[in-house]
Amino acid sequence: MKKICFLILLCTLSFFGFSQNLFQYNGFSGGMMVHSGYLQSKDFTIATNNGHSLQNLQAKGVPFGIGGAAKVHLGKHLRVGGEGYVSNLNYGKHNSVFSLSYGGVLVDCIWQNKRFSPYVGVLFGGGSTQNTTLFAPTYDDFIAEGNVSYRKNSFLALSPFVGVEYALNDKIRLTLKADYLLNLNSAPNDFASGVRVFVGFMFYRLKTE
Repeated sequence: MKKICFLILLCTLSFFGFSQNLFQYNGFSGGMMVHSGYLQSKDFTIATNNGHSLQNLQAKGVPFGIGGAAKVHLGKHLRVGGEGYVSNLNYGKHNSVFSLSYGGVLVDCIWQNKRFSPYVGVLFGGGSTQNTTLFAPTYDDFIAEGNVSYRKNSFLALSPFVGVEYALNDKIRLTLKADYLLNLNSAPNDFASGVRVFVGFMFYRLKTE
């Protein structure tokens, strides 16, 4: 599934890029976005200090995050650049925390219109996850807690996305996009993924409109 998704996007982007003077510089854009959505991991098991295990745990729920992107515009459709984000997800009855941070190189194609400009693309890069699972309530004190599991992993990221920009004026656009972050490594069971929705502002400086 990951290979098929990557090949389809790569072929689409290559077609539009090479058919519209790929190396003709046309300006740049960049901005910030916040995001939410729904993430869910597989079931995972954690061994406790007393020799027992906690089974059928899941990191799932509504995350919140922030990040940004910067893009160079080439020809009429092609854009290349980079972006990075941080997502945090609180889950479970004791407010456990799953967080991921990642960034990488992006390639996308945009169909420029006066107001609404749809785009599709893919990001390839890497990042890390941290999962702090709490088995009991924690208190605001100076006593070490024993019912805590902390895990950290790195991963290669592939993130296909689709979106649309709405031009407020020649320099500022509102952007809305959705993505699905894929872990290209052998993902641990507590890796939470799903659809996220991003909204923010992009600031433009193009040679032509």
